[in-house]
Amino acid sequence: MFIFDAHLDLSMNAMEWNRDLTRSVEDIRKGEQGMTDKPDRGNNTVSLDAMRKGNIGLCMATQIARYVHKHNALPGWKSPQQAWAQTQGQLAWYKSMEDAKEMVQITNKTQLDAHLELWKTDKEKKPIGYLLSLEGADSIIDVSYLQRSYDQGLRAIGPAHYGPGTYAHGTNSSGGIGTKGRNLLKEIQRLGIILDVTHLC
Repeated sequence: MFIFDAHLDLSMNAMEWNRDLTRSVEDIRKGEQGMTDKPDRGNNTVSLDAMRKGNIGLCMATQIARYVHKHNALPGWKSPQQAWAQTQGQLAWYKSMEDAKEMVQITNKTQLDAHLELWKTDKEKKPIGYLLSLEGADSIIDVSYLQRSYDQGLRAIGPAHYGPGTYAHGTNSSGGIGTKGRNLLKEIQRLGIILDVTHLC
């Protein structure tokens, strides 16, 4: 059975939690024994190896970096430019996984069809396919940056994550979508990007 996972924060785990996802879940857990810098150290559940073993050949793989305004108590970056740079680092990790034949980016139907056919074969180590998704749009410095992200392969976006955001209010906040958010939605529609409404409030 071929499985499509609709949401995985792979690059965040690799870049912010410093997890080598090419290793097994067990090896990653062993490497985190005694660490206390982040909650749930040693409790990871995902690696590329585990995905292959579970026949998870395709996923929505996220970029995520929140911009927090001065009086926002949530963790995040102090400017949209920093948040953008963080997502670019995450994208670089995905690209390095492509270079290592661990993953392959899917941006259109032709690529998707070819990937699904590959996973029907007996090839021993198949690359994990990923559709690039942005969880929370705060790293989009202005609407013009959405075109840049699309050109990089972005195919899904959630305008908000947790709390108040640049383009919309997310989980545990109220306020809906403002003018900036409506302009972003127009660009999302123009580009044909999938709209993720998971965190919208």
